[in-house]
Amino acid sequence: MPEAPMLARRSALASFKPIRSAAVSMGEVRGFTLTQAAVFSRDAEAAIAAVTGPLPTTATTAQESNGRIIFRTAPLQFWLVGPEGDDIAQRLAGTCIVTPLSHSRSRIFVEGTAAREIMRKGMPLDFHEAVFAPGMFAMTGLHHTPVLVHCAAPNRFELYAMRTFAANIWEWLEDAALEFTA
Repeated sequence: MPEAPMLARRSALASFKPIRSAAVSMGEVRGFTLTQAAVFSRDAEAAIAAVTGPLPTTATTAQESNGRIIFRTAPLQFWLVGPEGDDIAQRLAGTCIVTPLSHSRSRIFVEGTAAREIMRKGMPLDFHEAVFAPGMFAMTGLHHTPVLVHCAAPNRFELYAMRTFAANIWEWLEDAALEFTA
C-alpha cells in the first residue's frame, strides 16, 4: 500500500502580502514551533526547567533560553517558541502537560518607527518605550480577539493570534497602518 502524503501546514495568512514602507513593515513569521507546557505546582516547574533551561519568573517578561523564547502565560503555564521541528514537546512528555499550539496560532510582526503608534490604536496597553520595553509581553485583546503581544525589539512587536482570527487581526493592523504606508 502506498504511503499517504504528509499534510503540510498552510498559513492562514498565505494570501496576504507583506507591508513595507519607510515607517512600518508588517508580515508573518513562519517556521516556528509553539508548545504549551503546564504543571500543577511550583515544585513541578523544576522538571520543565531541567529540559528548557531557565524559566521566566513573571508573566510580563519573556525569557530566552536554549534558542527558544519562553513566556509565562499563567502562574503554572508556559509558551515555548522554538524553531520549526523543535522536539521540545517530546522532551517534555511525562514531566508536564504538553499541548502543541503551532497549528493554532499565527505570528504577525509589526516593526518600524510607527510600530508603537499602530499598537496604541487597538490595544489597552501603555506602549511607551519606558513601559513596554524589549522582552516584555502581555496577553491582551485586539479587535475583540485575544492575542499575546511581545515587544521583540525597541520598534518590533510580534503578535500571536488564534489562526481562525489571523485574517481579521491582519486586516485591522493593515488599516491601522494606512497613514504610515502612503
